[in-house]
Amino acid sequence: MSLALFFALYCLEAGLFFLVVPWTRVWMLSPLWHGGLLASLAFNPFVRGFVSGFGVVHLIVGIKDIMAIAQERRGAHLEEGNSR
Repeated sequence: MSLALFFALYCLEAGLFFLVVPWTRVWMLSPLWHGGLLASLAFNPFVRGFVSGFGVVHLIVGIKDIMAIAQERRGAHLEEGNSR
């Protein structure tokens, strides 16, 4: 149960990171982008949009997993109430 929760939290955190960072100054100042083809790709709005889309996918997976964990806990709680 805790592994699933950690994975869901990771997906939420990574999703927010990938969604926001490509459009911030942090992305522009990264030392990875200094010069060359990699810099021209990294500053391309389509690549930034792709990275943000990757973040949206992570967010969706994280939210789906959180909802599944909550539903599982709710079901376990209801079973305890019925067995009493």
